[in-house]
Amino acid sequence: MSDHDVSPASAKDEPILLAHESDGIREYDNPMPAWWTNLFWGTFAFSVLYAMYYMVGVGPGHSAEYDAEVAVFYQEQAARLGELRPDEPTMLGLMADPKMMQAGAGIFASNCAVCHAKDGGGGTGPNLCDDAYLHVKRVEDIFTVITQGVPAKGMAAWEKRFSESQRVLLSAYVAHLRGTVPAQPKPPQGTPAAPWPAAGTVTADPASGPQAMR
Repeated sequence: MSDHDVSPASAKDEPILLAHESDGIREYDNPMPAWWTNLFWGTFAFSVLYAMYYMVGVGPGHSAEYDAEVAVFYQEQAARLGELRPDEPTMLGLMADPKMMQAGAGIFASNCAVCHAKDGGGGTGPNLCDDAYLHVKRVEDIFTVITQGVPAKGMAAWEKRFSESQRVLLSAYVAHLRGTVPAQPKPPQGTPAAPWPAAGTVTADPASGPQAMR
């Protein structure tokens, strides 16, 4: 007799007892509720779609989501610094702070990566990782380009999009990209610029003489 052979029920509403017996135990023929079965298969289908989107498809991975959340946190911390001045000492100081660079990376990834690539290697826009620049000779010039844009080259002005402090932070991050190695670097464009000074050093201003350290 198979496991599904059952003994006849004495009444219509009584449960059906399976004929199979194991260790003196017999089971009733109680199928799983429809809601439980549907929930199980719905969960299974969701897991397949989830894996296809996040592990195989275009969805962000857990590491990318974590990095984005950390960047937002550091941006909030950077906002507490108050007004940041678009000068060389401020930008060099930000470049030396890994947390501030993480905050700048979040702004860059959300707004600049579409033209310059996520790692700064260039795309529609120029490569930001080499030593050549189209409109930059000093580190402060990056702030000017981001603020005013370069309409002739398709570079938008970000003055109305970001506060001055955010633009200073973003400028420092772009300067920080110099010397890094992108995955697919675009050929250099423009003229090589002198290396950025180290944080805390004194630079000479041809117009006004040595610049005091601030």
